[in-house]
Amino acid sequence: MRFWIITLFFCLPSISFAQSEVKTSQAFLFTPHISRHWVGGDLDKRFYDFNAIGMDIAYKFKSNLIMGVDYDWFYGQSVKDEGIFSQIDGNSGLIIDKNGDFSVINLNIKGFTSNFYMGYLINMPKIHSNSGLLVSMGAGFMQHKIDLFSSQITIPQLNGEYEKGYDKLTYGFATKQYIGYQHLVNHNRYHFRIGLVFNQGFTEGQRTWDFNANTSGKDKRFDTSVALQLGLIVPIYTKKAEDEEFFYY
Repeated sequence: MRFWIITLFFCLPSISFAQSEVKTSQAFLFTPHISRHWVGGDLDKRFYDFNAIGMDIAYKFKSNLIMGVDYDWFYGQSVKDEGIFSQIDGNSGLIIDKNGDFSVINLNIKGFTSNFYMGYLINMPKIHSNSGLLVSMGAGFMQHKIDLFSSQITIPQLNGEYEKGYDKLTYGFATKQYIGYQHLVNHNRYHFRIGLVFNQGFTEGQRTWDFNANTSGKDKRFDTSVALQLGLIVPIYTKKAEDEEFFYY
């Protein structure tokens, strides 16, 4: 999935150029994007800062109202809780597999957030009907867990259902706010957005038992992040330029 999103991110500007000659103020906006998240709240106790890639699909109305949905997929070797195997790694700090060899286990963040949002575009300057300051608010769903990747497949302590005792799967209701600049003008090859995203997740652990802490894994959490996001816009206009009237003051 990440491969296809990255491919679209680099290939879509050429498609965008083909659309730039027929500008109107109403359009579907397809925006693949990349983000850097700085963690806060309870998320900061489990993960370091991480990256995300995603897609935003929205419709811009003539009134400058924007409605859309977005999806961001978290990735990176950013797990902070490196002591999650302290109950099974012995005095050496390493886990021994069933063949008696030391196992190397990589811990990655794996998760996503998806939201429905509404926003408004403040034209800057006014003669550019599709460019300016964009502010939006939305609500949806957030999920994350620790992804255990091992070079061995012979670790009975982590195989199958046992992995669920360590991955700390968490999800729940989420909200987001966005403020940034949208650049979408005639005769311009590159259309883009750049801005800040504020995420809040009202989440709860979903595993009945945390094997390492030897307690319930169903803890309530408040997971937050602030992300710097850059996206390339591909507009699909829904009206011809000659069908729309513009009045400038």
